[in-house]
Amino acid sequence: MHWSAYEIFSVISGAVLLIASVFPGVTLKDRLAMVVLGVFFIGFGWYVASQTSGTYTFPAMIFVIPFVGAGYAIYAVVKNRRDRSNSQ
Repeated sequence: MHWSAYEIFSVISGAVLLIASVFPGVTLKDRLAMVVLGVFFIGFGWYVASQTSGTYTFPAMIFVIPFVGAGYAIYAVVKNRRDRSNSQ
């Protein structure tokens, strides 16, 4: 296996999405999307690392999307807590 920064970062991005999917306050639809994309990123990074020939390019968005998703999950948690405290 050949692990370069792209493959490692793809796996890290997938792990970030999987961790963000378990935050409380995230809707079921968003949770499912984060799990599917997280598994995809981890699988794709692993697949590319196992290739011995050919050239693969990663779009820059593969590194941005997981962190946007994690930021959205954190925003949903904070908003959910704020709404609960205001309604009491």
